[in-house]
Amino acid sequence: MYTAAVITVSDKASSGLRTDESGPAVAALLTNAGYDVVLQETVPDEQAQIEALLIRTSDQGISLIVTTGGTGFAPRDVTPEATTAVCSRMTPGIAEAMRAESLKITPRAILSRGVCGIRAQSLIVNLPGSPKAATENLASVLPSLGHGLDVLTEGSRECGTVGRVVSVHISPRKGEQKQIVESVILRAGHGIEGDAHGGTSGHRQVSLLGVESVDTLRDRLPDIAPGAFAENILTAGIHLASLPIGTKLQIGEAQCVLSQIGKDCHDTGCAIRRATGDCVMPREGVFVEVLTDGAVQAGDEIRVL
Repeated sequence: MYTAAVITVSDKASSGLRTDESGPAVAALLTNAGYDVVLQETVPDEQAQIEALLIRTSDQGISLIVTTGGTGFAPRDVTPEATTAVCSRMTPGIAEAMRAESLKITPRAILSRGVCGIRAQSLIVNLPGSPKAATENLASVLPSLGHGLDVLTEGSRECGTVGRVVSVHISPRKGEQKQIVESVILRAGHGIEGDAHGGTSGHRQVSLLGVESVDTLRDRLPDIAPGAFAENILTAGIHLASLPIGTKLQIGEAQCVLSQIGKDCHDTGCAIRRATGDCVMPREGVFVEVLTDGAVQAGDEIRVL
C-alpha cells in the first residue's frame, strides 16, 4: 500500500470562508483505490506556501501527493508554478492524459494548466479545483499510477530499509535547543563535531527522530521546530525504532550502529510534553554510535546495511 497526501489549494477554503469539498472527494477516491491517505491539508494560493508544503510532504516520504485547485488562468492560480519549482523531473504524460480524458466531457479542459512531476521518491499530481473535475481527472490516470510508483520506489521499499535525512541540528552548549545547520561531520567514537554532546555521551553519540513521529503532535503544537526534541538528525521514510539494537546504518557518508532506542524525558518532563501532554522521543527517538567519519546533510540517504 502506498501512502498519499491531498492538498487543497484555495484562499477561501484555507481561511474557512468555504467548505473544502474537493479534498475529501479526492481522498475518498484514493482510499477506495487502496492508498493510505495520511495527510489532508489546505493552503492559500501563495506560491511560497504551496512550495513549502509540497517539500515538507515529500520529505515525509509520502509516495503520492495530489493537489486540487489553483490550476486555471486566474492571477492567483499558481499551483503549477509551485509544483514545477520543487520537482526535479516532470511527468507530462499524466497531465496530458487527464486533459485528453477531460476534453471528452468539456471543451474547457484545454484551459487547465495542471502539471505533474517527481520530487525525490514522491509523485506530485495537480488536479482542478472542482470536486467533479478533480475526481474525474484522477480516476482517468489512477490505474497507471501504481506502476509508476513501483518503478519510482524500486529498491527502496524492502522492509523500510531506506530513508533520507530531512535536516541536521546541533547545539554548541548543553541545555540549549538544537538549531538547524546546513551539514554536520560525524566522527568515529565521538559524535557530531561542534555539538555539545559530542564525545560526552558514551554510546548515545548521535540522536535521530522521524519526521513522521513529530507530525503526530502538530495538531497540538503546529510550530514544532526542527531540533525541538534535541534530535541531531530528523529523518523520513524509515522507522528506525523498529530496528534491532546493533543494526548498522549508512547515514550520508558516515557509517553508524544503532545503540539505543528511546530515552527518558527530564524529571519534570520536557517542554513539549508539558505543552502537549506527550513526547515522542522516549518511544521513537534512537541513538547511534559513529563507526566511520563522514559528512551528513539534508537529502542524504539513510540505508540499513
